[in-house]
Amino acid sequence: MKSVRNVVLVPPLALALGFAVPALLPARATASDQVAVSAAADKNAVDLRYKIYIGGFHVADIKLDLDLAPENYDIAAKIQTSGMIGRMFPWWMKAYSSGQIVNAGVMPVKAGQRNRWKGKERFIDMTFADGVARIERIAPKPEGDDRDKVPEAMRTGVVDLASALVSIIRKMDGDDSCSAHVPVFDGRRRYDLIARPDGVEKLSPNGYTPYIGDTVNCELRIHKKIGFKKKDDSGWNDGDRSARVWMGKAFADVPPVPIRLTLDTPFGALIAHLSAASHTVDGKKVRLGQKVTPAAR
Repeated sequence: MKSVRNVVLVPPLALALGFAVPALLPARATASDQVAVSAAADKNAVDLRYKIYIGGFHVADIKLDLDLAPENYDIAAKIQTSGMIGRMFPWWMKAYSSGQIVNAGVMPVKAGQRNRWKGKERFIDMTFADGVARIERIAPKPEGDDRDKVPEAMRTGVVDLASALVSIIRKMDGDDSCSAHVPVFDGRRRYDLIARPDGVEKLSPNGYTPYIGDTVNCELRIHKKIGFKKKDDSGWNDGDRSARVWMGKAFADVPPVPIRLTLDTPFGALIAHLSAASHTVDGKKVRLGQKVTPAAR
């Protein structure tokens, strides 16, 4: 059973997939623009839904809600098992991240996640101040979870996973390159998230996603530092793991978002598809794949 839980826990990298997408933020506004856009920014939202498959079976769903503004971001995501796996092994995880857009980069303010498995809850709440990630609440503690505690020196100059993806996506929207090397601390583990270009592709119509069109592809890889399980026979800790992500413009006025993600796991190939998406501005919602009818004159 522990192994099944690990199957769906993998989406942090993917979720990134999901959590990943948050950089759907407008370019930094100038001081004179801020008053004009403030009201609209409060009503700018992107909702993304993903379905995760392993070995061809639908095993989990991701719901990602993004509140966007010119100078900050607020992300909430939920993953839960579904289908037969969900009935046999009910599990969920909720995560959040918020921060500020600073020039070309990001500055996280707070982040965390919680999940429940077999009646036991695990949670992490972090804040970021003066360049240091600090744990506000955590259970179980690292020392009691078969892992080393990450020292303050290695929690300095880091961001959470969602903020790292925000940074990468913003960069892609600027120069179409997913090349990046970002230090990440997720509350338990310290690693580097490395992104590099992996070609382009044109996605044809299929039954998994309403997205049709061009994608810029990236390879995402984590280079482990400290805080990982010392003993783990699940197969997840065998070397540095990598994933491939297809990034595409789901909406014309929104930066690229993950359309598809693939990852090899000890249980078979994992693939996540963007199954639905909507973009709301000033109370008007547009769904991915929806045909927009011209306004009558």
